[in-house]
Amino acid sequence: MSFCRQIEEASLNAWPALSVLLYDGWILRFADGYTKRANSVTPFYAGELDIDAKIEFCAQQYLQQGLRPIFRLAQVNNIAGLDTRLAARAYEKIDLTSVQGRPLMGEFELAAGASVIELADWLDIFHDLNPGRRDVKTHEAILRRVIGHLCPMVLSDGTAVVACGLGVMQGETIGLFDIVTRDSKRRKGYGRQLTESILAWGEHKGADNAYLQVMVNNQPAQALYQQLGFREQYQYWYRIAPQPAEMLKS
Repeated sequence: MSFCRQIEEASLNAWPALSVLLYDGWILRFADGYTKRANSVTPFYAGELDIDAKIEFCAQQYLQQGLRPIFRLAQVNNIAGLDTRLAARAYEKIDLTSVQGRPLMGEFELAAGASVIELADWLDIFHDLNPGRRDVKTHEAILRRVIGHLCPMVLSDGTAVVACGLGVMQGETIGLFDIVTRDSKRRKGYGRQLTESILAWGEHKGADNAYLQVMVNNQPAQALYQQLGFREQYQYWYRIAPQPAEMLKS
C-alpha cells in the first residue's frame, strides 16, 4: 500500500462517523453535523452506477438528515469528472487542505509541561481553548468510537494549560488532530512543544510514521510543520451544495 493510501485510510479511521453508508464505492458519513470530515461523502473508487445519479442519491441522504450535502475530494481518490460535475451543480469548493507525513526515527522528546489526561477532561479543555466548537457530546461520541490508541495531551506553562492536541495511533501510524494553542499564548513555541510531545508519545508506542492535515492557507502552521520535517503527500478539498431554501427558513 502506498503511503498516501495508508494515510487516507488512517485519517478516516481516526475520525469515525456515527453512522456510515457504503454506496457503489462511495462512503457516506454522518455525525450530526459535527465537522465536515465526519459528515461528507468520500468517494473511494468509481463504482459502476451513473455518476450523476449517485450525486443526487447522496445529496438526498444528507438533506433527509437536515444537512447540506458535502463531498470530500482527495487527489489520492480521484474520480474522473466528479469535481467538474459538482461544480456544474454550483457546489462550492472550500477548505483546500494539505495532507502531510513524515517517517519517525526516535528524535522527539516529551516537553516538561506535557501530559496525557483523560479524554473527558481533554474535551473540556479543547472546547475552552476553541470555543467555536460547541457540540462536546458529538465530539466525544466520535472519539469514543476510534479503534486504536488515543493520546489526549495538554501542555502547561507551569500555571495553566496553554495548548492541547490529540494523537490517534493505528498500527504503526500516528495522526495529529485538534492542535490548539490559547489565543494569548500563541507564537511562543507552545504549539511546537505540544506537537513534538505527541510525536514522542507515538514513537514510544512504536509508531514509525506520522501524518497531519492542515489548511493550505494556514501559513503559521504550514511553517511549523515544515520545520518539524513534514512534507505534503497530497491535497483534498470539499465541495458543498448551495444552501437549500428550506434550511434558509429554519
